[in-house]
Amino acid sequence: MAHLLFWLSALALVHVYAGYEGGLRLAARIRRPMRPAAPLPETAPPSLSLLLTVHDEAARIEARLEDLLAQDYPPHQVEIVVASDGSRDQTAALVQAFAARHPDRRIALVPLPEQGGKSAAQNAALPHLSGEVVVLTDARTRFAPGFLAAIAAPYADAKVGCVGGQVLFPGDGSAVARGQGRYWRSEQAIRALESRFGILAVASGQAMSFRRRLFRPLPLHVGDDCIIPLDVAAAGYEVRHQPAAVAFDVNETRPAREFRARARMTARNWQGTWRHPALLLPWRHPGYALALWSHKVMRWLSPLFLLGLGGGALALAGRPFYGVCLGLLLAGVVLAGLGALGRGRTGLFWWGAGLAYAFLLAQAGFSWGLILVAGRQRILAYRNRPVGGSYTGQPLK
Repeated sequence: MAHLLFWLSALALVHVYAGYEGGLRLAARIRRPMRPAAPLPETAPPSLSLLLTVHDEAARIEARLEDLLAQDYPPHQVEIVVASDGSRDQTAALVQAFAARHPDRRIALVPLPEQGGKSAAQNAALPHLSGEVVVLTDARTRFAPGFLAAIAAPYADAKVGCVGGQVLFPGDGSAVARGQGRYWRSEQAIRALESRFGILAVASGQAMSFRRRLFRPLPLHVGDDCIIPLDVAAAGYEVRHQPAAVAFDVNETRPAREFRARARMTARNWQGTWRHPALLLPWRHPGYALALWSHKVMRWLSPLFLLGLGGGALALAGRPFYGVCLGLLLAGVVLAGLGALGRGRTGLFWWGAGLAYAFLLAQAGFSWGLILVAGRQRILAYRNRPVGGSYTGQPLK
């Protein structure tokens, strides 16, 4: 029994963190690429509704609106709607004043009297939108030049229902940032490959778009970046990853905040994914089932696989091979501990230590998220991170 536990856990971990991406890369080399979408006619770009969901963003909202107005997209085809989720600062007043200073642009405010969470604010704002395509974002993110044109282009293909952009994060040299950088590079590569094979069902909420007519009211305890792509896939439309639509965001690199963010995302996305159980059935949707189990569900379950691996190795530690495996696992924990102290240090050793630390921190966040799910806790709203970070356009290192 211990042998089975050890090897099944090992195979699961290898599949989640190396095998799935490697398999997609191999398949991409031997399979003809999917037919690209037809180019978007310059005379008929889709009308866009840019929806910003904000809470107490007075420090950033004007700069964000200026950033959106700077986009090279036909102005008469763009409306900007700010959903203020119970903001208690001057966010609403600043949006109204900004709109008054730009009477030639369509800028509107949807104020909510109480904070109900991001999903509640989006549900309240959607009836006020008129664009063919809705672009979701926030006050913290910045779009690179040409973002709107790039994210709108795939909609020339009638099969496309949702398009996600390429989000880049600046790094601060910390162990958490280095680990996030390694994770995010893999994540973006997997999304590009899944998009190529027509099995993508995830996007980044701060740089995501969808056809407005496909929108379904969001469950309040589920993230938009999880449920909207799933809704689109279930409706028979494709989700595309658009690397030319570049956005910049700031990741949280303080360990406590990163832990809470991982736990929150795990709980909300787990609950959202299981709202479409048919997509997880390989005999009904083999492509989506492979992607969702490999890319999402099994990754959230990886703390259990680590426990199985360690438990199996401990039970069989009297045998040389398993004793060595147990020793390597314990060495990894020690290395992670050193990585927590290695902020700003360079060299191969500290790079590995930082990666081990970030990996275990992510596993802790996944674990707590699963505990929240088991306790049937629902996260409706949460605090924004403080103003900070720079938008250099450089990904995490």
